[in-house]
Amino acid sequence: MKHLVVLANPKETCFTRDACALYIEELRARGHEVVLRDLYAMNFNPVASADDLRGNMTGAVAADVKVEQDHVLWCDVLTFVHPIWWIDRPAILKGWVDRVMALGFAYGYSPNGPIGKIAGRKAVLITSSGSLQQHWTDSGKEHAMRIAQDVGTMEFCGLEMIRHLHFAPLGSRATAEMVEGYKRQIRDLVREVF
Repeated sequence: MKHLVVLANPKETCFTRDACALYIEELRARGHEVVLRDLYAMNFNPVASADDLRGNMTGAVAADVKVEQDHVLWCDVLTFVHPIWWIDRPAILKGWVDRVMALGFAYGYSPNGPIGKIAGRKAVLITSSGSLQQHWTDSGKEHAMRIAQDVGTMEFCGLEMIRHLHFAPLGSRATAEMVEGYKRQIRDLVREVF
């Protein structure tokens, strides 16, 4: 299978980057093709402009958006790897979604509901937060995040959600044993699904 992995974390050393590297390593070990798009390393422009909106309607999208859309069309599986900030993805990734997963490309409308050029592909999300898992769940934050990302983005665009792994807590609240358990879940995901 062909996998597009979109990474959004500005830190050079962090669990998110480690998780992304492990996920890619496991996929490649099983013979899958992987393309990584590290949005911060690319200095991706996340600001959707009036030109972007016009381009979406005419098919004349900006060159940087076209590159990303070509990657999305190439892949069988689209994976986002990122921390959760304010119950959402980092702004650079939100901007990538705004510009790349646009009307006329990733979705459109028909009498029977949403349609798009990427329907039928699969999706994986790997996210993390510093919150305690119990608080994350009990407060409703996890539900809000899953509705916005799994349903409001992936499923809306016709992608089949395979799995959304969310790891919490991280940072000072996480033990080494917890982090090893998180990594085991990533390995298990790849082995079970791919």
